[in-house]
Amino acid sequence: MSIGTNISELRRAKGLTQQQLAEKLGVSGQSVSKWENDVCAPDVGQFPLLAELFGVSIDRLYGFRLSDGEEVRTLVDKADRCETLKENIAMLKSGLERFPNSPQLKIALATSWLSAWRTGLGGVEKEEAREKCMALCREVERSCGDRALVDSALDLMSRAYRESGDFETALACLDRLSVEAYGLRLVGKADVLLRRGDHAALERFGERELLDLWQSAYFLLSALSDACAAGEAPDKALAFADAGERLLTLFDAGCEDFFSARKLWAAEKRASLCMAREDRKGCLEALSRFVDFAEQSKNAGSGRHLLSERNPLFFSSLHEVEEEWISAFPAALLLKKYEAFFGEDEAFLALRKKTEKSGKDA
Repeated sequence: MSIGTNISELRRAKGLTQQQLAEKLGVSGQSVSKWENDVCAPDVGQFPLLAELFGVSIDRLYGFRLSDGEEVRTLVDKADRCETLKENIAMLKSGLERFPNSPQLKIALATSWLSAWRTGLGGVEKEEAREKCMALCREVERSCGDRALVDSALDLMSRAYRESGDFETALACLDRLSVEAYGLRLVGKADVLLRRGDHAALERFGERELLDLWQSAYFLLSALSDACAAGEAPDKALAFADAGERLLTLFDAGCEDFFSARKLWAAEKRASLCMAREDRKGCLEALSRFVDFAEQSKNAGSGRHLLSERNPLFFSSLHEVEEEWISAFPAALLLKKYEAFFGEDEAFLALRKKTEKSGKDA
């Protein structure tokens, strides 16, 4: 059953004329007539409105039942286990004949056609395979209400255009991706620059995105550590904190005190978590690192600290970005928080004495 037939049946069940449905959706009566006669399909943005208006799921607009979706997933899984690409394509084509409105099957078959185009396998001419892939992806983009599946279709089209050298059309596909498909857009644009041979632009793009991803990943690990600590899961909180500390050392080559302010507070967070676990050894090790980073910051001097100057190996193109710094942090004040925990522990007292002496020297 086609999408148009489903819309017609659901409209009649609601007791609406084509014109009444059109007015509720803000489109023309002619548009509704074209949908119902399968001349064209509604825009992607219309599917949630139609589903809400009819009181059904978006899958229902495609004529799916829950059992259909389960059968489709089973069929796709079975096709993935085929020994040859030709068998895989034949099975997916057969499935699409049973479920002609299934976007999942269209994406699966489009992926296989793309592989056939790349390899020359699959039982058809390479260019024919490419066109079949594109046609299925366009169908999904035009008629599917699931953004994740539309993004998959756009990504497949972009890959095909990139690999055939049509970079502008590939970029146009990437620009139509949703916000949730940020990773696909990032990889796609980097691939376009690489295939174009525009290495200078790729360096600027790559370094900027790499820095943003690195900082975002550190924030997420820190947030997860805080959430686990608040949820009284100290072991899990410590695991996220450890991962965050390791991440901060990722770009240390040639610059051992790179982003030392974050390393300082990451060490303090680890010390605090170890104290909550009553792990004196781990806490003291973290505090020792904290003191070392405080010393680095005190000795760093003042002035502007451009990222490209601090770490030219990885970020030579980011001339406008300044690295964070913290100057002359009084580490001895923070150690007071741990005095009751350590009591008269000799190693802790020695560390505290070291920070007090450093503060007097400053």
